[in-house]
Amino acid sequence: MRMVFLTVIVVLFQLCAYAVGRGLFWLIEPYLPSVRALVLAVTFVVSNAFLATLFFGQFRWGMGYLAVLWFGVLTMLIICAISAVLHKFGLMASMTGLGLGIRLLAVATFSGLLGLSIYHAYTPTVRHLSIQLDKPMAHPVRLAMVSDLHLGSLFGSKQLDRLAHILNEQKVDLLLMPGDIMDDDTEVYEAEGMQASFAGVVNATTSGVVASLGNHDLYDVDSRLAIAQAVRATGALLLDDQVSVVVANGVPLSIIGRYDDHVKDRKTTAQLFDQLPMAARQNPVILLDHRPSQIDENIQLPIDVQVSGHTHNGQVFPANFIVKMINRVAYGHAHIDGTHIIVSSGYGFWGIPFRLGSQSEVWVIEMRGKD
Repeated sequence: MRMVFLTVIVVLFQLCAYAVGRGLFWLIEPYLPSVRALVLAVTFVVSNAFLATLFFGQFRWGMGYLAVLWFGVLTMLIICAISAVLHKFGLMASMTGLGLGIRLLAVATFSGLLGLSIYHAYTPTVRHLSIQLDKPMAHPVRLAMVSDLHLGSLFGSKQLDRLAHILNEQKVDLLLMPGDIMDDDTEVYEAEGMQASFAGVVNATTSGVVASLGNHDLYDVDSRLAIAQAVRATGALLLDDQVSVVVANGVPLSIIGRYDDHVKDRKTTAQLFDQLPMAARQNPVILLDHRPSQIDENIQLPIDVQVSGHTHNGQVFPANFIVKMINRVAYGHAHIDGTHIIVSSGYGFWGIPFRLGSQSEVWVIEMRGKD
């Protein structure tokens, strides 16, 4: 699978580099008509230099550059569509200076795509959802859910402080964090002193934070232990293949937290459910499962709510269509056989600070019991 992924990335680099090289030459052709070969050569050399970084573990650089190339391709597609419409109505020939205008529009379009993707990565939206369970509840409970923070060099204290502000503003009882809390390790988290901001997130709710671990929290045993220790040090409740009962707004909630399936010997959801005392199974049962990859198995159990992340809703268009094809619920809310499934696009991002066709988000879930 890894070789297939790398092969696809290599091919994408070459195709996008060629397309962008052609686009760059078109942009400057009226002023430098003889540099076509040079532009294409430089584009391929630079692109393959960034491609090489992938084979030396520098995924952020390589994938970031590929995203920029992709924005260039999207720009060309948009400009071609606009030009085709203008040609159809005979405007290209009749309007003096339109060639320069189209080129300026291309620059503006590329800049707009780049700026919009950065804006969506760092500007969270709050998505509200109201659900009713088929269980009695003494009071409604206001949950929030954020996944995939990927705390590290590009996402840190400022974003945690903003999250705390949102939780206060939304008057949240309990925050759920289903995995990928850190970006592989705690080095930047500790070096930049994010602990206080994370603790501020915990204190911004009336009943704290319940978290589980995702694949980026689990790649290395030492990092896994450090991440678990860092999360618990903030006062958050970390459930790594564990269960617990948490009281929020006077309502006992039975919560299951699974390891991501990067841990091949993790317990099944059924094994974890069986650890709940019989009385606790009458409470609303909430599952934190980082990947939405075992929904079919989980809905066989009397679980009321599952919260997941991992997919990032594709993060950059058109990957949202790809994740939708390979997941029963790739993003958003679905009510399946009595279980409410909520999959977040994530509060942070993976690798590169770009989101196009997705946005950083916080889910606020008003959970009520049956009448």
